[in-house]
Amino acid sequence: MNKEEFAVNWQQIRGQAQQWWSKLTDDDLERVDGKMEKLVGLVQERYGFTRDAAEEELRQRMEQFDAKQKHKTYRDDAAVQDVLEGQWKQMHSQARMWWDKLTDDELEKTAGKAEAVFALLQAEYGMSRDRAEAEFKRRVKEYDISQQKQPVPIAMFILG
Repeated sequence: MNKEEFAVNWQQIRGQAQQWWSKLTDDDLERVDGKMEKLVGLVQERYGFTRDAAEEELRQRMEQFDAKQKHKTYRDDAAVQDVLEGQWKQMHSQARMWWDKLTDDELEKTAGKAEAVFALLQAEYGMSRDRAEAEFKRRVKEYDISQQKQPVPIAMFILG
């Protein structure tokens, strides 16, 4: 991960950094402010590492972080595709309620294809591509949760 990617992902990395290096305080991490060199320096200072050892420690942690992010993205994308392929007809009316600026015809024409829905959200709501994708994934996840069947209380079996 380069310095620019580190800075962009700092808020997510920061949460992980607290788990990885418990000797770093919230104030320490606040001072890092998305700067990789500052984090290397703090790890070096708090843990007594050489500069090279601190850089290697950070490199390994960033590889773990990247792998976790890629897995998460893959899992989310696969889940979205599964939902779209299997549930779009059921979700269509719900999607109309979520995004009232979209017409039934527009939603029907997307056939649940994620990219087509993203394009509609961008056009009608002025969202960025990333924002439209995040909005869509959030709604799909909410829909999935709302569709999960509640377990039957054990009393139903006892009382017959």
